[in-house]
Amino acid sequence: MATLKAAPLTDILDEITARQDTERVADLRRRVRAAMERPPVEWQCPPAIDARFVDEPLAVRKARAIATKLAAMPVDLWAGQLFAGSMTLEEPRIHAEWGFPEYTSDAERAAAAEKGLGTGCFGHIVPDYPRLLSKGLRGIIAEAEGERPRAETPAEEAFLDSVVVACEGVIAFAARLEAECERAAAAEKDQARRAELEAMAANLRQAPAGPAKTFWQALQSVWLLHMTFHSTRNSNACGRLDQYAWPLLGADLEAGRIDLARAGELADCFSLKFNERAETTEDQLPDHRTDEPVDLSRRTRHHTSSQLGRNRDSLDATNHWLQNIVVSGLSPDGEDGTNPLSFLLLDAYRRNEMTNPLFTVRLHRDSPEALVGFTAEILKAGGGMPAIFNDETIIPALEQIGIPTPDARDYTNDGCWEIIIPGRTDFRFQRLSLMLCLEWALNSGRSRLDGSPAGLETPDPRGFKSWEDVWSAFRAQLDDMVSRVVKRVADTVNDRATIAPVPLLSGLIDGAIPARRDMTAGGAKFRTFALLAESAAHAIDSLVAIRKVIFEDRAATVAELSSALDANFDGHTALRTRLAAAPKYGNDDEYADALGREVIEAFIETVRRHAEAHASTIKFPTGAGTFSWYIGIGEGLAASPDGRLSGEPVSSNFSPALGRDLEGIPGAILSYSKMHQSNLPAGCPLDLRLAKRLVTGEAGTARMAGLIRGFIDTGGAMMTLTVADTEILREAQSEPERYKSLRVRMGGWCAYFTMLSTQQQDHHIRRQGGRT
Repeated sequence: MATLKAAPLTDILDEITARQDTERVADLRRRVRAAMERPPVEWQCPPAIDARFVDEPLAVRKARAIATKLAAMPVDLWAGQLFAGSMTLEEPRIHAEWGFPEYTSDAERAAAAEKGLGTGCFGHIVPDYPRLLSKGLRGIIAEAEGERPRAETPAEEAFLDSVVVACEGVIAFAARLEAECERAAAAEKDQARRAELEAMAANLRQAPAGPAKTFWQALQSVWLLHMTFHSTRNSNACGRLDQYAWPLLGADLEAGRIDLARAGELADCFSLKFNERAETTEDQLPDHRTDEPVDLSRRTRHHTSSQLGRNRDSLDATNHWLQNIVVSGLSPDGEDGTNPLSFLLLDAYRRNEMTNPLFTVRLHRDSPEALVGFTAEILKAGGGMPAIFNDETIIPALEQIGIPTPDARDYTNDGCWEIIIPGRTDFRFQRLSLMLCLEWALNSGRSRLDGSPAGLETPDPRGFKSWEDVWSAFRAQLDDMVSRVVKRVADTVNDRATIAPVPLLSGLIDGAIPARRDMTAGGAKFRTFALLAESAAHAIDSLVAIRKVIFEDRAATVAELSSALDANFDGHTALRTRLAAAPKYGNDDEYADALGREVIEAFIETVRRHAEAHASTIKFPTGAGTFSWYIGIGEGLAASPDGRLSGEPVSSNFSPALGRDLEGIPGAILSYSKMHQSNLPAGCPLDLRLAKRLVTGEAGTARMAGLIRGFIDTGGAMMTLTVADTEILREAQSEPERYKSLRVRMGGWCAYFTMLSTQQQDHHIRRQGGRT
């Protein structure tokens, strides 16, 4: 398109979607899918760094481990691919992501274990890919070398050394891939393919060592760093790829070096790279799994979550690696960032029909209709992507915690959905169960499942005489939980640097090199630790039921409620019916929503109060979420006052409780929009499922686009939509071979429905609750 800059977005979108799959892409897609069904074979990672390095500082040893693994990783190419570098080969199906050379001593590991630490990285970060593309790794090495005269301590010198060693390890890996492309080109008989392989070698010769000069080089550079991070135990996302790679694509298009069809093929091949390591093997199928008993001792997240660790959940998450790409949204200067690459990337996801990479679309009131409409079309097809993020709500929330406006406008997610500023943030999070706080408040600080004294010892609830007594006990439990977490985080904020520094990532995090400190030691521009309210909808519904049924209607006493909860409502059917009939969050019912706002505000205020003393060190943004662990979370909870039985799943993230959203999607959105989302800067997704029959044809697209626009206009923060008919999900359960591409949203990622546990499949079927 010669007049690309002047062309309307609708015309560009029409050209992108009208193109045909190339033979290369169709063949690669088929082979990637076929490879998914074959189990990976064992790969022998180097067991440890070379003995001559063992006396170096730990940060340098970690960098040596990165370089050691990259020096051994296979460089075989997927036939026909336009990008080099693979964590999993096609044949033999070697999975080289596994394994990492040991770089620590026995004493270091023992000392770390005493603090509850290991050598694994938390991940959940977005590197500074714009800087990678503009400077290259040699430019980052030059930055580190330039700081040497200012290094004041051996630790600062060691950090700079570690960045240099890690970057040089990646450059050496790229050189090995370059050599393999040249070898393959020399052996290639097809002239066109030989030219491609020679171009791939030239790309690797330029980037990532140097700045990317073309769109093809930009994608190769980003992919190579992405796979390096994931292969060295640091699962990071890609961030706003359409923003930082578009200048290179735009220049290519204007110069005539490339057209939109070729750019689309590159985007397709790039997206397929994220799926090469995916697995859809027989062991994941529900009828090939062995159920495991519930083990109440296997609580996760420092006992602030009710989630019980289950192999089921790990197996369900087989293909989740935090590989999120965010497109569109406001730019740092406040302009809309939608561009042709936004559409090309979304179109690649649409065509491939796979679960990776994850996609998020950022929208605002002035987002182009072409983008909203295309997003609606993609969502209609099913798959649960892209997620919808609302700049109108999220940016002000970030500004409220002190993030400058240009940085706030540049937000992305961490690979799941939690909000961070890309290339500038050291981020971690923890879930805090509001339902555990309520369970403890109604049982004197003890678990109803095993009687363990997990919470604060509050008064015997059988003596509660007023709503204020219940609310006071809940607030006390919440305050105790938050205070413990904030103190632990603040006291241990730099401990990771003693065992698991991240030298390569720190080289691509703004602030680390000038500070001469690893990201884990405070080198990043922003340091945030999100505190996420878990099982929020059930806590709201339970507190609403207590106030309405127990204290306003006087249908029972707190003592009678306690007996019913102890008995899991056995013999208390009438009371359970009354509790279940009380107003519920998710129905635009102001009685429930008003108390819901009080619950969320109590959480926000409690975190704010305890975090204030540590504001100069770390920020504690709040949010609400469960991710995909809602079944395990429910298994760790006893019966609750909203009528939920012991062990039943909770709703996902900040969605209404299953079957309680009687007013359908509009009611869910309207209730959600009232929940102080402008004070939840970490994020709080609303996960919804819509019947496919409601969005068929052009009218259905318009209806879906209207729903998206309505969500933005009402002030919603985050929404995911899985479009699927209940009948189709049931058919997929019974005939999985016919539905291999059927995908559903899993709280923060997407999964192949037929590869999920029976419990997860049943949960997704039940999510079509309420009226349609």
